[in-house]
Amino acid sequence: MASARMLLRVVSQQVGSGLGLHTQLLPACSQAAVAWKPVQHGWLTPQHDRLRYFASNKDSKSTASEVDAATKAADQAAAAVEDQAAAEEHAGSSELAELQKLLLKAEEEAASYKDRWQRSHAEMQNLVARQAREKETMQTYAVQKFAQSLLEVADNLESAQRAVPTAVLQPGAQVSAEKALRYLKALLEGVQATERVLLKNMSSKGVERIETAEGDEFDPNTQEAMTTVPAAEGKKPNTVATVWQSGYKMHDRILRAAKVIVYQE
Repeated sequence: MASARMLLRVVSQQVGSGLGLHTQLLPACSQAAVAWKPVQHGWLTPQHDRLRYFASNKDSKSTASEVDAATKAADQAAAAVEDQAAAEEHAGSSELAELQKLLLKAEEEAASYKDRWQRSHAEMQNLVARQAREKETMQTYAVQKFAQSLLEVADNLESAQRAVPTAVLQPGAQVSAEKALRYLKALLEGVQATERVLLKNMSSKGVERIETAEGDEFDPNTQEAMTTVPAAEGKKPNTVATVWQSGYKMHDRILRAAKVIVYQE
């Protein structure tokens, strides 16, 4: 840029001295044209174009003042372009710095999110492991209270067995009818007491016996007919003749239907 401007000032001086453009200025114009090549790509302005016209036009009658004015305008235009380029470079640097700040902030946020995710993941794994242990414990000891309630039943059965002395059960033992009746009564009372305790404990868990008696209407929802027998005199067909096995339910769900014998129609 400086070399081109210097050559164009030479052109201006030649014009000012009254020398002909055709002979004296042609070498300088050729050099200026070479110097203007890079300018045309990035620094060419209307002022430079006008100046180049003065320097290269053979038929130009331009005065030195006109060439000087064009040179000054070109210099000012070049300076303005250089200032604009510097401003753009500074703006680019500022924008790069801002982008670097944003990148640093994004990296810090990403690190924070990763740390929180790792903590949450660890907490979730601990929660899953704790729930698995609790589930295993519940499955192992789910019936603990019910099992404890059955201990009384076992105690009553043991007492019922002791109601009959072992010596009485030995072969050849002589037992009067009165004693045998007393032993049998004590055994029955023990079994009945055991049944009451068992039913009470079952009821506390929602398990109840399905009440079924002879003469009841046969109910296929709660009863299962094992077989049928001809209806005896005075007996209604399709009623329960004999309760073979009691049924049980838990709340509103049938655990086992009562097995009965039914009078046939």
